[in-house]
Amino acid sequence: MYDEKIDNSVALFLDHSLAQLAILLIKNTVGIHTQTWNVNSFKTISPLIYKTMEAIMEDYKHQWTLHEMANISNLSKYQFAHLFKEITGLSPYSWLQLYRIIRSQEYLKNTGKSILDIALDCGFSSVSVYNQLFKRLYGGTPGTFRKKLTR
Repeated sequence: MYDEKIDNSVALFLDHSLAQLAILLIKNTVGIHTQTWNVNSFKTISPLIYKTMEAIMEDYKHQWTLHEMANISNLSKYQFAHLFKEITGLSPYSWLQLYRIIRSQEYLKNTGKSILDIALDCGFSSVSVYNQLFKRLYGGTPGTFRKKLTR
């Protein structure tokens, strides 16, 4: 009985820690990742989720709905959202937003585009949503990030 409680506690901890760990890794490696995520491991774990990830990454600027994502994997919205979170530790929308943030760093580093243009080019609904998410993840605005790169 005691060992079973420990096993359940460890499983619960790991389930909730993986998403937080992913966010911590992204947060602490700002500016050094590639333009994209390697999602090949999901090909064998869940081909349906992999197929959707690939589609989202190809068209990350699109204003995706849960219905559109679920259709790619031929699942209901509920089944898709549940499976996606179970596999990745993040909701589909959170995963998409993180992917957009990663892609935006390339624009910040390699172009002179305005923050507004970068936000819109990366699929964010507004510059304020982009700034808030960037600041929440990295503790600073995209403009601050860009300034640090040019020093």
